[in-house]
Amino acid sequence: MIERSLSAILFAVSLLLVTCPAFAASNEPDRRIAADSAKAEAAALLDNGEATAAYDLYMRLWREAPDDDAVNLGLARAATKAKRFNLAVIAYETLLEKYPKEAGLYGELAHVYMLLGDRESAERCASMMRSLAGGASEETSRTLDILEERYSLLQMHGTVRAGVLYDSNANQGPRSETMDLGDWRVTVENAKEKESFGAYFGADLDFARRFYRESPWHLVGDARAFWRGNADSRLDDLHSRESQWGRGAFGLRHMTSSTLTDVRLKGEIFDYELYQNVSAFGPEGTFLWAATPAFHLITKGGIDKRVYSRDSDRNGVYGWIGEYARFFFGADNHEFLAGGRFLAASADRSDYNYDGWEVSARFLFKLPYGFELAPFAAYTGENYHGPATALETKNREDKRLRLGYGLTYRINESWSLETRYQYSTNDSTSNLYDYRQHYVSAGVAWSF
Repeated sequence: MIERSLSAILFAVSLLLVTCPAFAASNEPDRRIAADSAKAEAAALLDNGEATAAYDLYMRLWREAPDDDAVNLGLARAATKAKRFNLAVIAYETLLEKYPKEAGLYGELAHVYMLLGDRESAERCASMMRSLAGGASEETSRTLDILEERYSLLQMHGTVRAGVLYDSNANQGPRSETMDLGDWRVTVENAKEKESFGAYFGADLDFARRFYRESPWHLVGDARAFWRGNADSRLDDLHSRESQWGRGAFGLRHMTSSTLTDVRLKGEIFDYELYQNVSAFGPEGTFLWAATPAFHLITKGGIDKRVYSRDSDRNGVYGWIGEYARFFFGADNHEFLAGGRFLAASADRSDYNYDGWEVSARFLFKLPYGFELAPFAAYTGENYHGPATALETKNREDKRLRLGYGLTYRINESWSLETRYQYSTNDSTSNLYDYRQHYVSAGVAWSF
């Protein structure tokens, strides 16, 4: 029995070394959707008797969220049925540290110990089970509805963040106020790029309310807000010294073991100094298909009605639809997301109508010591149906490139430090919209 116990300890230590630091569940909505879908798929595999497949999927989920009760419970049961008894013991012991008065947990753990041939440990667990159950003796293989009922039908997650920033081109202006527009050389006052230091504050909240315990339907919603302030007083003349963005959305989600459908009605507003703003209202949707635990296909799209407070010619309907593929790879469950989307706009003034496209890719590397690195790239093309200004005759065309990375250090489950760098360049047929930009930010985030 000593050898068996030592084996279990060595197995646990080696597993922790491979997966440490564990990656806490992300608060990005897309990643949380993928995790929820994977949990449902793992539970379905276990219910259908596919113990090995369920075990493999629960192991991936455990590496992402080792403190998730549902993941530990599923892993314990799947490991038992897949004859990975030492790991099942570790998962049950993890749950018992949090729920030391759950008789059902001791019952199932006693069953695992009997499968290991450790009668002494099994009897100790059975004794604890009978003591907690008031002396009643029940079958140790009964399901743990007691623990599962602890999971609320309402789930809420959120993040609050704040930090400082530097923007080499806060107004996204050209390099000079003197430029050629068509056959004319003109000077556009205050158009030249302006660098600025600044600060930011943001808050996100997501919620999902299951209709009833076993229902695949959820009522979902989110609320987000972001504020940015720039230190450069020259931006006062452009009414862009500070900006605010807000969003609210609600809708329905349907989730099965391998698919997720999420449809919401959203409203957004982007405002500069309470002087000029853009508001948008309309539906958006996401469909995710988990072809395998490590490969997901994601279809996303949205359409909205936009209103510009000080440029009514741009009022109109704007929309997009895209397809993306997500891959999970490596022992630490790194991610790669890539895809493309089509863009379209129908404004009140035809010169502002456009159609376009975008391709993008992003990695997420889970590094040692609690670091996560997320490099990204995106290339966008927009073809307008008219010239950018009255002085030009050629229709406006923009090609925009964005490159950068995000780096996060997770202090613990709730607190993290984050920094971001982005380089942007926009090449346009109109010199007025040519610009280069470097953006750097650093701050702290609290998640709940």
